[in-house]
Amino acid sequence: KKNYVFGYHPHGIISVGAQYNFGCDSTGFDELFPGIDLTLMTLNLTFKVPFFREWIMAHGIASCGQSSCIDILNPTKKGKAIMLVIGGAAESLDARPDCMELTILTRKGFVRVALASGACLVPIISFGENELFGGIPNKRGSIVRKVQNWLQKKLGVAPVVFIGRGVFNYAFGVLPHRRAITSVVGSPIQCPYTPDVKKGDAIVDEYHKKYVDALRKLFEDQKEKYAVNGSKLQLRMF
Repeated sequence: KKNYVFGYHPHGIISVGAQYNFGCDSTGFDELFPGIDLTLMTLNLTFKVPFFREWIMAHGIASCGQSSCIDILNPTKKGKAIMLVIGGAAESLDARPDCMELTILTRKGFVRVALASGACLVPIISFGENELFGGIPNKRGSIVRKVQNWLQKKLGVAPVVFIGRGVFNYAFGVLPHRRAITSVVGSPIQCPYTPDVKKGDAIVDEYHKKYVDALRKLFEDQKEKYAVNGSKLQLRMF
């Protein structure tokens, strides 16, 4: 009877967990969340690529623009949900094994969407997403990272360098390694219907903090059970 904004973390290289744990019923989404009509959201830029545009539209994926999100979550509709990968392209630069660095502290547009439509915010952590691919060392502050950040600002997409596996080998390739992705879904945070909400409003900061706190608690409560390195994995937010 409610609508939901699912926040997916981390982005990883291509958000495999979002596509297969939520974008289809391969892992039992319809059984676990009966009555929820979920739409995956992606960048407007991807709809400008011929043929790929048709492919994502055929899979029911929609633009993550604010107007598109609010239209899907119209308060007159019930049981609707959208999934946003909050960290976006910037977070994909932190996609490497044994790492959980999230770009979220300045990301508040998804909160405004939830408030404008009176939807619930739902934090989601996917353990194993960052273990699917390896990559070159590019920690924050390094020369490689500075070049990547510069290119991202110019191109609008993150120039990620990753190493996967091949069809007949495990050493290199573009396919993901065989790793489990366990997506843990937190409790919904009901947002009051605030159709005239604007950037900078205090209520946005209030519910953003509630979401971040819930996300951090979800991670700490579940990492021992589902993270590859258990207690050694640390959550960092930027």
